[in-house]
Amino acid sequence: MNGEKKFLFDEMLRNLASWCRILGIYSEWLSGRNDSQLLDYARKNGLIFVTRDVQLSLRCEKAGVKCVSIHSQEIEEQIVQVLRETGVKISFPEKTRCASCNGELDIVGKDAVKELPANVLEHHEKFWKCKKCGKVFWEGGHWNNIRRIYGKVQEILGKAAAGEYMPAAEAASQGNSGE
Repeated sequence: MNGEKKFLFDEMLRNLASWCRILGIYSEWLSGRNDSQLLDYARKNGLIFVTRDVQLSLRCEKAGVKCVSIHSQEIEEQIVQVLRETGVKISFPEKTRCASCNGELDIVGKDAVKELPANVLEHHEKFWKCKKCGKVFWEGGHWNNIRRIYGKVQEILGKAAAGEYMPAAEAASQGNSGE
């Protein structure tokens, strides 16, 4: 491992894993595996396990597997929790991963993606191409949502650093509004 923190997400958190990939974080999930198999895989591969299952997080602790036990239902807060508990820093959009296969993406120009529809090539200059599966991404209709989520994550991180933020799940349990 090159010092990069790597994660294994349980199946309940596949959406979070995909968002973490988009933000450049190495994120795996395995389908059809039981808890013991997931813990073994995380331990053998030096992965930080991410789950919402409290019992499974306790098993991680006993097995010596670093674990993040997700509390919030909100994707932005889930991302922030992973970042804050593990110290991972993101440099999006410069560093991003393929949401499909977890491969690293290279920023490329039009000359590297000639197989795209003409209207995409006409309207875009910057593309990301997966080194692993070859899938190509560009700032299409989904880009506004990605920017919105990323902006909210940055906003929450800023408020948390200033001591002005309480996660919604924590606020609800204390009867506060959260912000």
